[in-house]
Amino acid sequence: MSQIDWSAELRKIEREYDGLPPELSAEALRIRRDAERRAKQRKLDEAAALGALGRLVLVVALGVALDFWPYPRECGPGLFAFMGSAGVIVVGGLWAAVATWRGRLPGTHALAIVAMLWGMVLLAAETLPRVGYAKVDPDRPPVWWCGGSAAASTVASTLDR
Repeated sequence: MSQIDWSAELRKIEREYDGLPPELSAEALRIRRDAERRAKQRKLDEAAALGALGRLVLVVALGVALDFWPYPRECGPGLFAFMGSAGVIVVGGLWAAVATWRGRLPGTHALAIVAMLWGMVLLAAETLPRVGYAKVDPDRPPVWWCGGSAAASTVASTLDR
């Protein structure tokens, strides 16, 4: 007696009669699934790279825009708004650096780190003279708050030491 699976043979004949291609073997199905999985992963990687690049563009645009800051930043609210914007550059640079690290994008990762360092430089340029670390003009020391308040004169006398 033969070991032919007549049910399987009948299915093959019916598929052929209906004009359908023959069923794929287990190996062919595995190869097809692997190819589909790789294609899906490639699309996800491209989307992640585009997202990381978009984040970096936003951070760099803010960093460039701060060079053209239109408001006074010597003291008071203008100073704090500027420093807040520089802080956003630092946080955004970190955000972009994490995204580029995960996306395995070395060039854009380096740019994200440079943007983050640029934000830190902007913060340091405004903070260090006011805390007495950087040399300043003793006649006109930088202050945190505008006006002739007692706090401003206390900071100025502290910087004179």
